[in-house]
Formats: sequence, structure tokens, C-alpha cells
Amino acid sequence: MSNLSNDFVLRYARPPADSTVARAKSIHESVRALLGDSDYATLLQGSYKNDTALWDMNDVDLVAVSRGVVSGSFGRSMTGGASVSWEETFARIERRLQSDARYAGKWQRKDKCIQLNTGVTIDIVPAVYVASPESDPVAIYSFRERRERQNWPRNHYEAGATKSRSTSGAFKQTVRLFKAWRRATTTDSKVAPSFYIECLLHAVWDGCFSNVGADAFVAVGRAIVDWNYSARPVLRPGGGDTIFTANEWDAPQFKLFQQKLRDALVHADEARRAPTEQRAREAWVRAFNGQQP
Repeated sequence: MSNLSNDFVLRYARPPADSTVARAKSIHESVRALLGDSDYATLLQGSYKNDTALWDMNDVDLVAVSRGVVSGSFGRSMTGGASVSWEETFARIERRLQSDARYAGKWQRKDKCIQLNTGVTIDIVPAVYVASPESDPVAIYSFRERRERQNWPRNHYEAGATKSRSTSGAFKQTVRLFKAWRRATTTDSKVAPSFYIECLLHAVWDGCFSNVGADAFVAVGRAIVDWNYSARPVLRPGGGDTIFTANEWDAPQFKLFQQKLRDALVHADEARRAPTEQRAREAWVRAFNGQQP
């Protein structure tokens, strides 16, 4: 019987409050209504949609797929979709935002999205379709890289939901726990971006997950520190290729992540075996770099 309270551990993994979710829901639904279903297929993606956001969530990712525009790089439409420049694809959404008194002057264009700041930040990701606006993949664009890339937001959500069911709900809780740990141990998100953490944990064997948070953290963590970067690619759960590339999660950053995790597991395992509740909590806090829940 461990002296480490599961409630204490899971404070690190607590999701957003109902009030935060309700505010985010109200804003993204109003943006979706502004864009209009006849012109855009809109869908959520990211931690808000996937239920892997932490308690202090302040942003929502909204993909806006132009119904009349087919990808110039990947498109295989049989419906006669037009090819439109990415400059114009972004500008069409920006004009709609600017025309609405609630959003005028509150947006700015980023590399892959239009960021709308209204208390909760809505990252609107302009997209065009490949085969159909209603199916994955869709194509998005990076101005920095000057190229299209494919994205599978619907498939990613379904893969996460399947993983959650196969782990009795422990998968998403454990993702949040690892996101909280990463944030406590480094301010450099490039060491382990949230999306990559989710992809990596999705690739870990289901048997490592448990609704006892400390047990899941240690078992999943051990699987990760033993991961062979060169021999075991990590695929995006929804589709596409590996995230282990020089342009995404490169080997030096992944190995730094492994080393930080290896060090943390010493304290996490100590916490599970501690003879008193106080010592158990102290060891767990050390695993999280001194960060209290």
C-alpha cells in the first residue's frame, strides 16, 4: 500500500474547470457561426478537443476547411474544387473577423493560423481539402516553411478516444500528467512539445497505463527512457509519417527529454515506496522539479 495519495498526484493532471470549458465553447461556437457552414467545414483539434488540456488552458484550435478550395499539392477532388492562393485563403477568414465588431482588431496572422484573442485564445487554422471537406486528411500551410502539409484532426481524435477506451480512461489522464511534468522541468517547449508527448504516449503499450497516476507515470516513463530513437519511429496517431525527424522532434531534443525523465523517475519511484505520506509527497514534488500541484 503506497503512502502516495493518488488524489495528490492527479492534481498535476487536473483538466480545465467547467467554467473555462464553457467560456471556450461559447467563443468557438460563435466563430464557427461567423464562418458559416456553407463556406467552411469547421472542426476542433488539439488538447481542448482531445481532453488532454491542463487546468489553465487558455487556447482552442479550430480548423476551418474551405469547402470550395482543393489542395494544390495533395488534392484529388472529383468535385471541381478551385485552387486558391494561401494568402487569399487566410485573407478570406481575416476579412470575416474584421467585419464583426466582436473580433475586429483582435486577431493577428501567425505562421499556420490566425490567432483571435478574446479572453480564451482561438487559433483558427485555415485549411483546404484533399478529397473532401468532410474527411481527413486536410491540407494546412506554413508561411515560414512556404509549403503545404497534410493534417488529420478527425483521425487523431478518434485514435485518442480508442486509446482511452483501451486503457480504461487512463491514457488522457496520463498525457496531462506528462504535460504538467514537462512544463515543470523545462520552459523550452521544443524539448517535448505537447503534441509530440501525446503522439509518444499513444505509441506506448496499453498495459503501461493505470488510473493510479504514479504507477502510470513510472511505467510509461520507463518505456520512454528505453525508447530507441533510430529503431522505433513514432507515428502520428491520426495518420501520416513519424514525428522523429530532423525538422520535428530531432534526436538531440528527444534524448534530452529522455534524460530529464530518467532523472525524474528516480524521485517518482522513491515517492511510491516512501514510508510516510510526507516523504512520499516530497519525493513526488522533486520528480516535478519542485513544482507543487
